[in-house]
Amino acid sequence: MASKAKSAASNVFSVLGDTLETAAETFEEATHNSRDSARRAAAATKRALSDGAHKAAYGVSYGVVYAAVFVTELLPKDNIIRRGFVEGAGAAYEARKKAAMARGARKQAAAAKAAEAPKTESGNHVGANHTRKKAKTSPRARSTVKARAERFEAAAGEA
Repeated sequence: MASKAKSAASNVFSVLGDTLETAAETFEEATHNSRDSARRAAAATKRALSDGAHKAAYGVSYGVVYAAVFVTELLPKDNIIRRGFVEGAGAAYEARKKAAMARGARKQAAAAKAAEAPKTESGNHVGANHTRKKAKTSPRARSTVKARAERFEAAAGEA
């Protein structure tokens, strides 16, 4: 009788173990699937917002430029307002071109200056901001890490 009770108890625990294992696998699959679904949803949302922003900017730009060109074309060729629109558009275009050229010249000058700067033994430029700032850690975190390191070293020394 005792052997039947042990057999039934071990069978119950075996079934319970199998059930728990199956449940854990199911939760793991659901977690994995939900992560993939969230990634896909985030990517689709980002794409939709990006497309919407692009279309809005395009519409505003098109509307402003089309309206200006339309008004300009409605005016007679010798009209002072039409000449003002044409000259203003040309001046804006030239100013933008000069600004882009100046930005490019500044980038080239900065690159040339960086190439000429003396270097340290590690190959970094002297005075260059290539080093990252050290992250601030709390005293509690430092003491916890130190204690764990000491336990690890003690365990490694015993082994």
